[in-house]
Amino acid sequence: MIARQPVYDDRMEVFGYELLFRPDTVDRPSLSSAHATAHVLVAALLNADIASLVFERKAVINVTRAFVDVIQQVPLPPGQMVLDLPDDMKADADLIGVLKDLKDNGYEIAVGGFGTLREPRLLDVADSFRVDVRRLRLDQVDRLTDFLRRRKNLSLRALKVETLEECDQYRSRGYDFFQGYFLGSPRIHRARDLSVSKISIMDLLMVVHDLNTPIGRLEEKIARDVSLSFKLIKLVNSPYFGVAAEVDSIKRAIVLLGRDEIRKIVSLLALRGIDDRPQAMLEIALVRAKTCELLGRKAGGAVDGFFTVGMFSALDALMDQPIQIVIDQLPLSEPVRTAILDHSGTMGEALSCALAIEQAQWSHIRFLDLDSWEIFSASAEAIDWANGVIGRL
Repeated sequence: MIARQPVYDDRMEVFGYELLFRPDTVDRPSLSSAHATAHVLVAALLNADIASLVFERKAVINVTRAFVDVIQQVPLPPGQMVLDLPDDMKADADLIGVLKDLKDNGYEIAVGGFGTLREPRLLDVADSFRVDVRRLRLDQVDRLTDFLRRRKNLSLRALKVETLEECDQYRSRGYDFFQGYFLGSPRIHRARDLSVSKISIMDLLMVVHDLNTPIGRLEEKIARDVSLSFKLIKLVNSPYFGVAAEVDSIKRAIVLLGRDEIRKIVSLLALRGIDDRPQAMLEIALVRAKTCELLGRKAGGAVDGFFTVGMFSALDALMDQPIQIVIDQLPLSEPVRTAILDHSGTMGEALSCALAIEQAQWSHIRFLDLDSWEIFSASAEAIDWANGVIGRL
């Protein structure tokens, strides 16, 4: 099973994704790092091309010395690959020669660890240095940062950043890239009012998700926003929603797709309109939403609400408000509401599984009686779907 962890730049845009692998059964013995890397590449190449897996951004993979020697024989897109060398990599003339060849062919080289600090030839050839911020005090971070900044060829990547406050802290210290679960982790919210644009979005979501809203009122609300109407018609006619006949009006879209599909499309278009949050947040929300929906479908039974649970679970990050406050403003059914807030019920279990995949918490990746391959295929399909939809928003 492959999970992806985003790597953000200092503008909070996604620079790339680290690809992480774990066996598809808990009974399988743990793999060496070389075998794990091999599985990442094979699974990525067989199930989805790497470009779509990482939304056309960089793919960060952990490599061993053995892989460094053979990686150019693997059909990879060099310009998209960042090779993370292990902390204990020993430099010798042969290794440095191979790394220089890889750089000449478009690969980026990332190093880290205190051992590497004693290998100046590695520091000379590397493009970036990763720092595990959980292992250091801030005064140690500052000394290390001062030392590394003397090398103009190195960008700095902070690992295991857990909160947005920490992200700001390391950004102010000159770090260029950030990796961790800070977008999906609990964080301190300062009291602030929603912007006018976010109030408008919340108003639209309230109308769309109110099951008592008459179709005429729903059509009127959507049609009032010309840009939204245009994008909805365009997206409905794309292959990602499987409409056989061409849709040329909001009313026809509602009739052909049904209110549940319209709710999904209008919600993602509305959230796409939030312009003060990085696109990565919407990508996370879309993959999470589609994963929940596909898990529900694979398990059988009705899937109404699964998509909404996944998407709206990211509203705290998108709206920069506590999730309880945001959800309390929306006319959601009690099962949907409690699934988002408490991860209860079948929809809540699907959300927990999607979050576990997202955060590579391997021991928590489970849903009902689905086997790991079914769960993995749902996740891979969700990534592919979201990649296509994002390109059309």
